[in-house]
Amino acid sequence: MDENKQQAPADTPLAPGVAEQLEQIKKAVPDTSQRLFEFLVDNLKPIAIGCGALLLIVAIYAGVSSWRERQTAKAADALGVILIEKTDTKARVAALEAFLKDAPGSLRPTVLLELAASAMIDRQFDKAATAWTELEGSSSPDMKVLAGIGHARSLLLAGKAPEALALLQALKGKSPEAYGVPITRQIAVAAEQAGDTKVALEAYTELATKAEGTGKPYFEFKANQLKAKS
Repeated sequence: MDENKQQAPADTPLAPGVAEQLEQIKKAVPDTSQRLFEFLVDNLKPIAIGCGALLLIVAIYAGVSSWRERQTAKAADALGVILIEKTDTKARVAALEAFLKDAPGSLRPTVLLELAASAMIDRQFDKAATAWTELEGSSSPDMKVLAGIGHARSLLLAGKAPEALALLQALKGKSPEAYGVPITRQIAVAAEQAGDTKVALEAYTELATKAEGTGKPYFEFKANQLKAKS
């Protein structure tokens, strides 16, 4: 072995006080950005001789994060203005669609929910369905189900009962049990409107066995009514 061969240099140690400053900056970085912050620090250490450049770049990064938070706050204020001032649903839908184009990611689900609700009130069911469809891609299981039910409802109101029924049947098979009854109610209505007596009867029968209180007699009545037709 060549004894004169240079050994790989060890990581440059942090200058006195730098580690403490980094920790202070790290506390100011949002939780959602911690992994990126750590990646940035780890990869800059070898090249930031004396750590002056490291501190400068990390400080700039922290400033950018702060700027993003301020922009999100401004966007939230702008959304609030739309919801307060746009009392006409058609105008509200148009304003929300325009706002959605540049909405921060953190606000997008809220904007989509408002857009879907306003579009359904204004009977713009295609726009409502589009908003619900995007919300169905949410990482939240609860949001997926609620968006699926909303999507099916918009299809049903648009006169597309067979499509709504197919969506609901698929949704029921992959949703938590807690949503079984609400989805089955929608299946019963969609199946009846689609002319699928067999599926509607099965849904109302299931509801009659699971429902409690004032809803039970109604579901039993609907089940008996459909039995007489089949």
